[in-house]
Order: sequence, then structure tokens, then C-alpha cells
Amino acid sequence: MAFKDQLSEQISALASESIQYPEVFLVDIEIKGDSRNPLVWVYLESEKGGINLDECAEISRKLQFLIEAHEIFKGNFTLNVSSPGLDRPLKDLRQYKINRNRHARIRVKSDEKAKTIEGIIKEVSDSEVTLETKNENVVLPFDKIIETKIIPVV
Repeated sequence: MAFKDQLSEQISALASESIQYPEVFLVDIEIKGDSRNPLVWVYLESEKGGINLDECAEISRKLQFLIEAHEIFKGNFTLNVSSPGLDRPLKDLRQYKINRNRHARIRVKSDEKAKTIEGIIKEVSDSEVTLETKNENVVLPFDKIIETKIIPVV
């Protein structure tokens, strides 16, 4: 297991301890920079659709304390806790449910290579998502999805 993966696992466990809101869940952790001054991004989402600044700040304070108490990093580090934003791909099944009826671009594994399908997320089950395209409804199993991004519509 790579060093950053190990750190991500440790921080993930501590982040889960820091979340005191039942509807809030951890989406992703990113560790950037070098070992002397790492930059840690913790992305959270809420099943109610969006996480507010006060929730992020409270979770950040608790997580900062836990990371320091467990001596995850030897020196300084920067911690950022936020929602993933529209530019980040969906990582969790609950994000698909939150984004029902929104326009999405989904890259899927195909026989020969990856293909991209755009449409409206209509249905979400534990194993697949139904995307309404211009011509038809397309059922995409989660194990075939490479990446999903929400496309803002004006």
C-alpha cells in the first residue's frame, strides 16, 4: 500500500469520527504536496444536498485536533474541509441520489474502449443509474462507470 493511501485511510477513519451530522458523509480525501508540508483536502457531502460552511468549520476543527493527537504528520500540515463542488466527479452512490434530475456526463467502459454519454440522471439503485438521453433511457451498471460529472445547465 502506498504511503499516501495509508495516510488517506487513517485520515478517513478520523474524519468519520469527526462527522457529527447523520446526513453528512465523507466523499473523498486528497493529499497533495510533500511530506514536509502536506496539503490535505477532505470532501464532504450531505444527503440533504449540500453542506454548509458552519458544518465544514466544525468538522475541520475536530479533525485537525484528531490528526494532531494521533501524530499523523510529523510537522506542519494544511487541512481543507469542503464540499466537492461541481468540478469533481461523483464518488459515492449517495451523490447520484442527491443529483437526480440533473444533467451529467458519464464515461463508461465499453467493449473496445471508454465512451461518454450525456443526459439527465433519472433513477438510481444500489447497482445502476438510469440516464435519460435525447433518444432513450440508458441503464448503466456502476461497475461499468469510469467517471461521472454533473454539468451545470444555464
